[in-house]
Amino acid sequence: MFRFGAIPKKLRPILENEGIVIFDEGMGGWFITKNVKGPGKRYRCRAEGFSGCLVITKKRIICFTYWKRQINISVEDPKLSKLYVNVPRWQTLSISFESSVFLDGWEGVIEFRFNTDKALKFQEVLRSLGAKDGKPVDADNPHR
Repeated sequence: MFRFGAIPKKLRPILENEGIVIFDEGMGGWFITKNVKGPGKRYRCRAEGFSGCLVITKKRIICFTYWKRQINISVEDPKLSKLYVNVPRWQTLSISFESSVFLDGWEGVIEFRFNTDKALKFQEVLRSLGAKDGKPVDADNPHR
């Protein structure tokens, strides 16, 4: 009824024209921050549930949680190599990054964990585009 976590209606035709490689919508998940600092924000460790969508087209990777765009990066952007992807457990996809790479004035690790039966396929596609396996090193815990 409310389409929580669905691809926004106005965006769907645009993404279809770009050539959808893989997508999932209505996925539950977690938005997790670790030692994140930004303009007017500070989160030592924060976890927030969401319902969202993740779409990879031939042109971009885009993620919405509820109706807020969280990730929108061209598959040709060199910053894509700064995304880390892993499947920590069955049907869970993790995408994480050092926030300073994508947000001026920010620092700390941001992670999105998606509950999807397409986790391994998303991981495969993201790795083929240049994302790295694993997680970024946390400045407070470089040995993890």
